[in-house]
Amino acid sequence: MTPPGPGLSWKQLIGIPLNVLLFLLLMIMGWGSWGGFFAHPTRVGVVTLHLLMIPVMTLSTSGRSRGLKHAPDWRPFFPLLMFHSLFTAWVMPYMDARDIWVLPGGDGLRWAGLVVLTLGVTLRLGPMLELGRRFVSVVAVQEGHTLHTTGFYRLVRHPSYLGIVLMDLGFVGVFRSALGLVLMPMVFWMFKRRMDVEEAFMQEQFGSGYREYMSRTARLVPRVY
Repeated sequence: MTPPGPGLSWKQLIGIPLNVLLFLLLMIMGWGSWGGFFAHPTRVGVVTLHLLMIPVMTLSTSGRSRGLKHAPDWRPFFPLLMFHSLFTAWVMPYMDARDIWVLPGGDGLRWAGLVVLTLGVTLRLGPMLELGRRFVSVVAVQEGHTLHTTGFYRLVRHPSYLGIVLMDLGFVGVFRSALGLVLMPMVFWMFKRRMDVEEAFMQEQFGSGYREYMSRTARLVPRVY
């Protein structure tokens, strides 16, 4: 059998699409019916955005490759990330469909949520396309890895994490989730701890170059944080 190509593995080619499709399937199951879920265009938009993400995440990145060197994550990060994913995929749609702890705003909130979600997806995928094989979901450096400080990374050090935070806010809007809004500080804290690990590792790998980059950029939002 011919291998999938440089930097790719069969595990990545199969695993990433399956994970995204499972995420979407859980959303529909949480809602309770296919027809009910797809009855509103904002939920169709959620599915469309995720289907568009699949080829970029699968073909443009190195998935979970640990490359030449990697840093161990903050230990609770991936268990919390699993909880975060299951909550978003199943609990939010379940509660929305049954009007449990929903935010006011109706369709206006849903459409605003879809706009924020779209912006988040853009900030999530843009860095993937920009970094290519250097982009991984673990803290690692790949072969030929160089410090990237332009494009999406010109003003902020973690545009992809900003994209995730905006995606979460988008889900809160689309599914009118009051509980999701309450849990947003936990999401921020999770990724704050991940950024701590990543920045320490990057300083170790790139030394003064990365420290100079840190001195002139924000973590997530210019002039805010």
